[in-house]
Amino acid sequence: PRFTYRHLDVDPTALKRALYSLPIDRVEDPTLEAIFREKQREVSLQLDLLTDRGTPRFLPGSVALYGAIDPEMVTTAVDLLTRIPPSETRSRRRSMAAPEFAELASAEIERYRQTYPGLGATVHLRDDVTSLVVSRGSLLVGSQMRFAENRVEPLLQHEIGTHVVTYWNGMAQPFRLLAAGLAGYDELQEGLAVFAEYLVAGLTEDRLRTLAGRVVAARAVSDGSAFVETFRLLADEYGITPRGAFQIAARVHRSGGFVKDAVYLRGLRRVVEYLGDGGRLDTLLVGKIAADHAPVVEELQRRRVLVPAPLRPSYLDHPDAHYRTERLRSDGDLVALAGAR
Repeated sequence: PRFTYRHLDVDPTALKRALYSLPIDRVEDPTLEAIFREKQREVSLQLDLLTDRGTPRFLPGSVALYGAIDPEMVTTAVDLLTRIPPSETRSRRRSMAAPEFAELASAEIERYRQTYPGLGATVHLRDDVTSLVVSRGSLLVGSQMRFAENRVEPLLQHEIGTHVVTYWNGMAQPFRLLAAGLAGYDELQEGLAVFAEYLVAGLTEDRLRTLAGRVVAARAVSDGSAFVETFRLLADEYGITPRGAFQIAARVHRSGGFVKDAVYLRGLRRVVEYLGDGGRLDTLLVGKIAADHAPVVEELQRRRVLVPAPLRPSYLDHPDAHYRTERLRSDGDLVALAGAR
């Protein structure tokens, strides 16, 4: 496909100058200074990607920002695609239109607002959005989208129970970077969001295969694969449907090679490892952080630099949430997650 991109209404070079003129050296707390320095470097890489869209420079910048697709992660993805067979029958499931989904999302947000009146999240139907997007703590819903009914609850917990909740938990903290996201937060955010799908029995085999396919595709584009080659790899070798293979290939080939899609499965693996090591889930929900920041967050909580998070995800109240969490701590097999009904 021929990709087109919106015209930039900002000057990345000017923003970079402003970014590096920030007086981070005046921050007296060494822990907070290190956090701000990390974020400064990350934003610089993001601004480079805006400048480099559609050029050969984009792919290496994408890898620098989101990390290389390591062989172990590819092995995990291939294992999932091999052990979980493609669906043999694809009967037409009942689906829900975007306005109805938006109503359910608004009701879910209102339930959170009953316990935390400071929650400013809203839901917007948008003609210029083709997916679900959380922007500044509000949910944007593509007006032409349709949702399989068995995916509605998992998507609500993915977008609202994770992305919206952690944004507003971050906004409640003394420094708002926890709402915007600490450096490298994407991996853990998406891992937690997929974990939320699992807790409400919504992590299907097809969904796991899609996440694994994204890793394989990201590695392929990193290795120089052309669009059609990536498509054929997914469809012919791993049995992903033509529509699904096209969508995955389009996501990883946009702008010249966008490897962010690998963070979903990698993030889920990090959550599994973190819980298996005895980590506390509430530490990860204080805002948008990376897994490596968990000890820093706990330190700041002990020093009372951070305040208790006001929002608790509703997926933790699912009848089987405790059982599923403990199963994850003891098992850790990603394939087994799809079979946990």
